[in-house]
Amino acid sequence: MVKIVYGAKGSGKTKRIIDMANESIESVAGNIVFITDTNRYMFDVKYQIRALNVTEHKIFDEEALIGFIKGLIAGNHDIGLIYIDGAYRIAKKDISEMQSFYDALEEISQNQKVDFVVCVSSDLPEMPEFLKKYL
Repeated sequence: MVKIVYGAKGSGKTKRIIDMANESIESVAGNIVFITDTNRYMFDVKYQIRALNVTEHKIFDEEALIGFIKGLIAGNHDIGLIYIDGAYRIAKKDISEMQSFYDALEEISQNQKVDFVVCVSSDLPEMPEFLKKYL
């Protein structure tokens, strides 16, 4: 399953997915990972969640991010849920150019039985058509 938390910049999406991640500790069978491109939220995420700043791992584009996610899952088969804050910032792409990223997440989710929640910053009228199925 791939889901998105969608809204305008500054609308509280990151806080919402941090709260979702912290609450999911009680209900998710398996490990939880929170991926972002900053250390700013590391202390907001509960200690049971593996918080990762991808810039510390030299992840600066879409292909590297997908490879990083696959590597995480290959190294830990107990991962059940991955939250991603700012995928478009990490990929350095406009959201409208990221269909292949979401297709890859969907394939990983189906093959590896890992769920994803991705934070997407944009105004609702600007939402690309391919994202609507993830709401």
